[in-house]
Amino acid sequence: MLAFFKGLGIGFLCLVLFVAGVIFNVEFLNKNKTTQTLNFSRSIETSMEAKPDIFHANINFWANENLSTQTFLSNEDKIQISNTFNQILERSKKENFCSGGSFSLEPNFSYKDGVQTPKGQRLHANLECEFTADKLENFNKLLNDLNSIIAKSEFIGISTPALEPKFSKQTLKDNKEKLYSELLKKAYSYEKIYSLDLNKTCILKNLNIESIPNFYPRALNSMKSADNMELSLPIVKDEEQSISGTALFICK
Repeated sequence: MLAFFKGLGIGFLCLVLFVAGVIFNVEFLNKNKTTQTLNFSRSIETSMEAKPDIFHANINFWANENLSTQTFLSNEDKIQISNTFNQILERSKKENFCSGGSFSLEPNFSYKDGVQTPKGQRLHANLECEFTADKLENFNKLLNDLNSIIAKSEFIGISTPALEPKFSKQTLKDNKEKLYSELLKKAYSYEKIYSLDLNKTCILKNLNIESIPNFYPRALNSMKSADNMELSLPIVKDEEQSISGTALFICK
């Protein structure tokens, strides 16, 4: 009888240990499995459309045929050239959207059999102009006035500039900030998506910007040639700008 109760006690103890083992496995081992941390990264990209807000023109001045073949310049000739550029600078200052205007003048030589022979003169100068669309009329007036000044010179020629669309520094700054914000919003939106998909709590740990946005506007220039030159604004299309980055997520 004693042996029976002893065996029964041992059996009950084994049952208790088995049940305790099952409970430990379910409550603790499975819990550890479900609380494992998952780290992963993915690339994210966003883009926007933008249109240039300023126009750039490079007005070049050069030696005309008379000057380019003039082997000798008198002081009077040099003074005339200098006075012409003084007039150009004075006229350009009135608009306040051009810079530059200084000129270089130097003799040009040809070489044959080691002998240096005067060939003429080289002249270079340019004006860099940037203006908004509403200032086109002012720019055309400036260009016509410069042509009138050059027409009185014996030595200087002037180019007809193309109008190139560009983005102002402020516009570039504003658009980059918008893209940064949109990229961050998009990265945070994945927290909810991955939390639902993985049945975990996912958070954005880090966002590394991989590409800095730059605009490369393209345009077809259009202009009219007449006694009074009237340049038209180029046909400008919206340009896409994108920014990308790598987002790191942690899910628990």
